[in-house]
Amino acid sequence: MLSKIQPRYQALLALCLWGGALLFFNLVRLDPYGIDEGAALALLVNWSVADQIINPIVAFGMPDFRALLFMPLGLYWPGSILAAKVFTIIIAFFAAMQLYYWSKQSDNDEVALLGTGLLLIAPLMIMQIDQIGGGIYLLFMLGLGSKVDEKQRAAERSIGNWYFIHMLLIAVIVSLHPIGLAYPVALAIRWIQEPIDKKRQRYNFIGIGITVFIVLIMQAGWLDLAWFNNPFKTFAVAFSGIDISQSQEPSIFYGFVPLALLALILIYDWRHLSTSTLGLSMLIATVAGLFIADQAWAMIALALFIYRGIHYLIKINTAIKAQNFVGQRGLVLFIIFVVATIFMQIDKSYVDQIANNELSPEDSLFRTLVLETENADSSITIASQWPARTMIAVKHAVLPLPPAAENGEAFLKMIKGITYIMFSHNDINNYGLTRNIAEVSQQFKTLAVQQGGVIVKLRENSSNPGIDSSGIDNGPDKAANTAVENKPDQR
Repeated sequence: MLSKIQPRYQALLALCLWGGALLFFNLVRLDPYGIDEGAALALLVNWSVADQIINPIVAFGMPDFRALLFMPLGLYWPGSILAAKVFTIIIAFFAAMQLYYWSKQSDNDEVALLGTGLLLIAPLMIMQIDQIGGGIYLLFMLGLGSKVDEKQRAAERSIGNWYFIHMLLIAVIVSLHPIGLAYPVALAIRWIQEPIDKKRQRYNFIGIGITVFIVLIMQAGWLDLAWFNNPFKTFAVAFSGIDISQSQEPSIFYGFVPLALLALILIYDWRHLSTSTLGLSMLIATVAGLFIADQAWAMIALALFIYRGIHYLIKINTAIKAQNFVGQRGLVLFIIFVVATIFMQIDKSYVDQIANNELSPEDSLFRTLVLETENADSSITIASQWPARTMIAVKHAVLPLPPAAENGEAFLKMIKGITYIMFSHNDINNYGLTRNIAEVSQQFKTLAVQQGGVIVKLRENSSNPGIDSSGIDNGPDKAANTAVENKPDQR
């Protein structure tokens, strides 16, 4: 019966079933917690423009060009987290479909089908959807860029519509994440390998160079990055389980084995991957991303591992040269079944964590501030290390953290008008801020000291610093003292 349905409608049916299952089984949160900082900023920009609201998001920095993709959300569903999650589900599905067609073209239907099925139930894929993460959009844009490159090569004119569309896509990809630079590098290599003609090659080199330069000068995107993460721990999330509250770190072993296998695959497979723009860009992004091994990088690496891993698994199974189906595909089916079972068990655990309202350390901090400010008037202003995520959760005016001042008194003058300050006291970049607060700790009241960070409030009764507006003596500032005590010895 399915054979009578056109492929486009089969894909649409699969999207509805898969996306509906994610929502029905509560695999994504519908509250304002757990969102990626870059996605939060892009959403705020669109929502603010659509509703013509003046707020301090201009101080947050330039958003990545994901904001262009979010324009329909701002026009039709401003303020809706559900709409943003559904939109990300659609983007994730089309990203998987692009990988399906890439694998089908470069390999065969079997690898493409098995790989896409595993990718759609991968815990990392679901977690990225829940976070509206950059990895999903980066994977989608890499696939879309490779398709536009094919259109541009087939176009009659050297500089036409497809040329400018392609340059816009390059700008979006580069703004999403540092490993997005892998795409223009891969594109340049491919135009060296297959130039078509010297004129088009020169125009493309000029366009790629100018586009990347403009995006880097604009400093668009690249928010809240964690450089030099341990790639084994990052990759372990996809194979050992997702702990939202981060009460237990994933075992390095669960990341070491698949990452070691991925390294072997890339060593043997780099020539094959170099024959396509998408394959080469994923290869470069995976290798270069070891220096910034966050979940966006892990999303690219996982997709490459699944598709090319299945390819080599089938080759190993075929080498057995058995004459029956079990001998030809027994090893493949067994490993696919085991991995799929592990993925679904991790997904089930993720559902339980969401049902129990478990939050990440930063989101727990946001919830504390939400409870503190839910009855406050609109005059309060918050300074936060995560301004976009904080504004979506708290629904009050938020500014980025102020820079460290020369001393505490100068810092107090700098933060005039700010009511609350929220930041991670374990972040080395905040040690100057911690020192300033410690120097004038009597001017602050500690609201929370948690794993994710601290929240301090400027005392209302500044004439008597040791006593807050409620008349209770709170003594020295606990947040500042805790931050100073936790500061590592830098001698």
